[in-house]
Amino acid sequence: MAESQSTQTRLKFTWRFLAVPAIAPDTKPIVLYTNAASEQDARDNCPGWLLFFAARLPVQEVRHA
Repeated sequence: MAESQSTQTRLKFTWRFLAVPAIAPDTKPIVLYTNAASEQDARDNCPGWLLFFAARLPVQEVRHA
């Protein structure tokens, strides 16, 4: 049985979508970015938008000296 991981230990990604507002689907698409562990979580971060998947990029960890 697969173990579920907490969101603190799951990798996060930057998700890129082409998006149009749900209330105006004939408008020119824009690019939206959001950080999330899964595509569904990323889509949940953008309510009110029609999203078209464009990319999944690894989040770069920033370390300060």
